[in-house]
Amino acid sequence: MDRQIMWSPIRWPGAEHLWVCRDSTGVVADGLVIAVLDDGSPVRVSYEVVCDDAWRTRRVSVDVHGGPSVALLCGDDGRWREPGGGERTELAGCVDVDIALTPYTNTLPIRRLQLQPGESADIRTVYVRFEPTLTVTTSEQRYTRLDSDADTVYGFRSGAFEAELPVDADGVVIDYPGLWNRSYPASSAIGA
Repeated sequence: MDRQIMWSPIRWPGAEHLWVCRDSTGVVADGLVIAVLDDGSPVRVSYEVVCDDAWRTRRVSVDVHGGPSVALLCGDDGRWREPGGGERTELAGCVDVDIALTPYTNTLPIRRLQLQPGESADIRTVYVRFEPTLTVTTSEQRYTRLDSDADTVYGFRSGAFEAELPVDADGVVIDYPGLWNRSYPASSAIGA
């Protein structure tokens, strides 16, 4: 997999550009989001997510231009820590990361879980959000594969928030209702 993807936000001005490639260590995603937060402030966020071949998150870094940043590593033992070695015990049990400003991170559990139509899975993710400041917490989420033969669609729920997410053959979100529309490529996949 070596592809570029772009999304356009629906509720605010901005764009996201993502480059995803596979290398000898797994899958590397490098993204840049330019957006306006709900409080009206503009933000430029760059992120990198590295997953192993089983789509388990191994490293994540998020940098708010002119603001805070966060970097986390996850070992084979499932323990999360900061690069300097400080363990983040509150993140125990999390396999995936969810970065609030991008639809890409929905791809991680979709690819990792490989659900069949009608199957569901409850997961706990490392959740990186941006309001009021850059914060790392956890999020309980449910993914359900809803599709028929023609289209692949996942139901996503986190707390009171629910959405149906159409995805391409690579498990990448095409449209995130009310939030994002994919602008490049429009709907086709390049291949898994």
